[in-house]
Amino acid sequence: MASRHSGHRSRVKSEFVARGMEGWPPHRVLEMLLFYAIPQGDVNDLAHELIERFGSISGVFDAAIEDLKAVPGMGEHSAIL
Repeated sequence: MASRHSGHRSRVKSEFVARGMEGWPPHRVLEMLLFYAIPQGDVNDLAHELIERFGSISGVFDAAIEDLKAVPGMGEHSAIL
């Protein structure tokens, strides 16, 4: 049985190619970026956690690498990205 997330990355990437990110919620933007730092698995919950913890997408981008790495699921590659 396929996961409910099966094909999610492909759908998100296709949506980006077709329409860009305009109108996307902040967690979806982070999710798209995290696809490239975390090559497998669902990163949706992680994207939501980052927004919640740092207050906004700007807060995530401005956060120190060590603070990002303290979030479960964030490794060094993800934090640097």
